[in-house]
Amino acid sequence: MRLRLRPALPVLVLLLLGAPAGAAAGLPLRAEIEPAWTSIYVGAVTLRTTEFVRGTEGAFRATYTARVIPYFPANEAGAIAIVVPDADLIRLQAGEPVDFQGSARNEHGEDRTVSGRATPVDAHHGRLKVRVRVSPRIELIFNTTYRFPAAAPTRVTPTEK
Repeated sequence: MRLRLRPALPVLVLLLLGAPAGAAAGLPLRAEIEPAWTSIYVGAVTLRTTEFVRGTEGAFRATYTARVIPYFPANEAGAIAIVVPDADLIRLQAGEPVDFQGSARNEHGEDRTVSGRATPVDAHHGRLKVRVRVSPRIELIFNTTYRFPAAAPTRVTPTEK
């Protein structure tokens, strides 16, 4: 049985961005992914992720929750990592689609293979297609969007005289 998931993902997916120390200036360090869902035989799977943060090794990391409706015993949560090299981030910001690979591990220690494609609309957001291999026979496909949030402004504290 092949499960096909649609819009709004956690990522499971992308983009999990952040730039490693010493990386080219202007590379995103964070990525937000809209929640996603996909249809399955007699139900649906929803996927939500926290904000992806890019570590020094070049991987965007986040946590996820997947809800299987109406099969709630199949719900799961875990961690996800997606590797996006600096060169691919630069290509993405220049408007070129980029393929990515990653992995996820649920709370029971079961590994999931994650792959997909990011297609930019502009330098700060775009569309994602994320494939999550749940088992040799089950692959969930989520279509969603990503956004690179602007860097948080630096707080200015008043000086005392």
